Amino acid sequence: MTNEFEEYVREYSSELTRFCLSLCGNISDADDLFQETWYKAMKNYQQYDREKSFKSWLFSICANTFRDNRRLFRNSRRFIFGSEEEKTRFFNSIPDLKEADRDTFLTIHSVVNKLPKKQKVVLALYYFKDYSVKEISEILEIPEGTVKSRLNTAKKQIKRRLTNE
Repeated sequence: MTNEFEEYVREYSSELTRFCLSLCGNISDADDLFQETWYKAMKNYQQYDREKSFKSWLFSICANTFRDNRRLFRNSRRFIFGSEEEKTRFFNSIPDLKEADRDTFLTIHSVVNKLPKKQKVVLALYYFKDYSVKEISEILEIPEGTVKSRLNTAKKQIKRRLTNE
């Protein structure tokens, strides 16, 4: 492994962890997705175009791996914590989350996790990673109109499900 790649691992591991968790909804599947993403990035590092953002390339690998690997993430409907300590570590990793807001966070996250994978990936990139519609379009290799449509549909479904619950 090159020093440059090792620096990318140090720089992006924490963001990638949060992104994996926002996609999978549970720590076990998120860990699998995290490892698979870094494996693919390392394996294909020679193909990385240094003119483009490494972060976008990495998150593209992650989103595509999540989307393509249904078997690995088939149980990603809710948060599953192995222990109380794991749950505490998870909540402590979320900046500015007050203890009183934890139930609300879990409810919203549960609703988001019930979305179809295509909508969930777009939603996570847009709201949790602050990518623009154009950047998401490039990462997922889909038209910008499709990104906008998936975001709109996801927001409507979330609103409907939160209203019903």
